Amino acid sequence: MMERRRHQRHELAAPVRYEWELPDGTVRQATGITRDFSAGGLFVIGDDFPPVGTQGEFEVDLEASSLFSAVNVRAKGLINRVEASDAAGGVGGFGVSARRMRLEKPTLPAS
Repeated sequence: MMERRRHQRHELAAPVRYEWELPDGTVRQATGITRDFSAGGLFVIGDDFPPVGTQGEFEVDLEASSLFSAVNVRAKGLINRVEASDAAGGVGGFGVSARRMRLEKPTLPAS
């Protein structure tokens, strides 16, 4: 099978917060863990999935992965596929094609 990806994927388990807007204007928020990451997107494992075709916003906490110093990746992208959990115990998740990613220092919580 021919590889069609433009960007090399890297395995990375890091916490991710994400949100998306439902057709009625309600904003949903959830958390998950990244399975892999590339310059063109990411795959998120979680319990609450945005529908395919939805635009979402994502914040990946790279510091928590123990591979990086205090930096987060913020991304906006399109949900391009969803994989449901299966009866054999396989975990579900969804793929995101990122339109824009940027590195940021995390903001300190207000005191």
